[in-house]
Amino acid sequence: MSAPHTVAGVYSFSMETYPLVEARNQLGQLVGRVRHGQEHILITEYGKPAAALIPISELEELQRLRDEADIAEAHAREVAPSGPSMPHDEFMAQLEEEDRTGAAS
Repeated sequence: MSAPHTVAGVYSFSMETYPLVEARNQLGQLVGRVRHGQEHILITEYGKPAAALIPISELEELQRLRDEADIAEAHAREVAPSGPSMPHDEFMAQLEEEDRTGAAS
């Protein structure tokens, strides 16, 4: 386990950091700490942030906020279309791709 770690520009709070191998060996304990203690745990691979364990309530909040942003984007595009219309499934796939691209950068 490493000292608390802050990833600049991505996370605004410190969290304990575990290399992937160590996290794998202690997964049950780490999940319990996150579930009961509302902790955040950063998992690294080759010294770089790879994943995080967060309480399910925070994941649900992130999903709710993402859904709200998607709805707002859909309304904005509906009011001021910037191109040809597209089917809903195609639109949602485009939004998800934009989210993945934004998260990767």
